[in-house]
Amino acid sequence: MLYVIATPSGPYFPQGLRPISLLGVKDTVRAWPGGTGGHKVGGNYAPGLLPQKIAAENGYEQVLWLFGDDNRVTEAGVMNFFVIVKRENDDGLDVITPPLNGTILPGITRDSCLALASSPSFQESNSFRLHTHELEFTMADLAEWSAQGRLLEALSVGTAAIIASVDRIGFEGKDITLPSYKAGMGPVGWALREKIVAIQEGREEWEGWSVVCD
Repeated sequence: MLYVIATPSGPYFPQGLRPISLLGVKDTVRAWPGGTGGHKVGGNYAPGLLPQKIAAENGYEQVLWLFGDDNRVTEAGVMNFFVIVKRENDDGLDVITPPLNGTILPGITRDSCLALASSPSFQESNSFRLHTHELEFTMADLAEWSAQGRLLEALSVGTAAIIASVDRIGFEGKDITLPSYKAGMGPVGWALREKIVAIQEGREEWEGWSVVCD
């Protein structure tokens, strides 16, 4: 038997589209190589309960999971993580997310963002020049990009939240502050979110992703 349950829902975070803040956590590991981090299983959520409580007590809304001695960025809470970085040669923007190495969930929203950002028609319709990458990066990279004025957006993406903007990342007593935008989200994040929601709601069709039922 197949059950389809439909229910109205509002924004995943109570503040709506207002950006969220993240606390970088390295002492607790969300997933380990060879484990179940790349799968949607209940056991992946338990390690996040205490760090999430600590983050909230320190004024942050979610956890940014780090791994290894070099503090590699993996996921944000239970969501995939993207950054939008201005290229040094001004040849557009890099859209970067950590690679699927077995510790990171291959989320459908993650995949959708990569596909859309890589699409020439999406870029043209939004006047973007985007270069997508699945690359490892660290907290040191985030700090360097921020200091150079090149870290333009940070995004947490997932099925429930769709796309949530990040305005502040705390780590070892210091904050990386991202640019603020009138809409509460930068132009790339906003365009991705609007496109995904339009496809989900049947207002737009996109390359066979869905079929509109009359």
